[in-house]
Amino acid sequence: MTSYLLYLYAESPLHAGAAGAEGSLDLPIQRESTTGYPVVWGQSLKGALRSAGRDAGWEQDSLDRIFGKTVKREGEPGVNPSAGLLTVGDAQLVALPVPTLRRTFAWATSEVALGRLARKYTRLDPRSDRLGVPDVGDAQGWALDEEWVSDGQVLGSSLVPMSLPPKAEKSEWVKGWADRIAADGIGEESALAPFAKKFRSDLLVVGTTVMGQLLRECTEHSVRVQLDPETKTVENGPFTSEYLPTETLLATVLTLRASQDVEHDAEHRRLLNELFDGAVLQIGGDETLGKGLVWSRLVAGGSGE
Repeated sequence: MTSYLLYLYAESPLHAGAAGAEGSLDLPIQRESTTGYPVVWGQSLKGALRSAGRDAGWEQDSLDRIFGKTVKREGEPGVNPSAGLLTVGDAQLVALPVPTLRRTFAWATSEVALGRLARKYTRLDPRSDRLGVPDVGDAQGWALDEEWVSDGQVLGSSLVPMSLPPKAEKSEWVKGWADRIAADGIGEESALAPFAKKFRSDLLVVGTTVMGQLLRECTEHSVRVQLDPETKTVENGPFTSEYLPTETLLATVLTLRASQDVEHDAEHRRLLNELFDGAVLQIGGDETLGKGLVWSRLVAGGSGE
């Protein structure tokens, strides 16, 4: 089998809808029940990836082998009786863009987010060197650029004490993560290079309490109504939708199992690389409003039985 790390970098606000309303939010995003971290569940993501393959002109046989066969019943959505060769994990948060008083915005990440990303890289290759995970503390943050260092840096609506990492080793960890995520998750193409450069200087590692507050306050809320097509008056609403903001970074692990046909396996790897490395995919709801566009970056791992 072959493992991949798939980064998703939001080009437009992303709404992967949760099961029901939450407080004043009629249409909240998917979140983990334990941590409150935003997530795109694997079952939602797999359907979006399958649609991307179909839209790219994949043959039905390839779609069925990689994603599984679908059975359609009249008046009902498709039912998938076979899983296919591709296993799609949950897309978990890597870094969230947050508004700031300096440089417009920065990316916030945490020990939890970086620890999970480190585990994903380990799944690609257990023998690879792993970067350490910084332990910032509860209510403060670390930065790489002295521009961010102050007794009270405004991140979103939070006032957070920011400092440089206290030890050279921890500074190298933060710098290493900034470099790796910028290269693997954003890329160096001309249209993306300015954001990769900004990420390397404007990645902030914040404590767990700070991150929890930012995750609730720095998503986007959109209030909409549905108009009657004849009278142009409000027929339904208003209702409030939640979105992950543009520039959000997520990551998931894809696992492609081997089949009994070596030629098919090579073809499957080629299709995945061509479709998911550097392409713009559509994930989540409100597609007709231009929402849910993400840049995809594929990092290949080792192969094994």
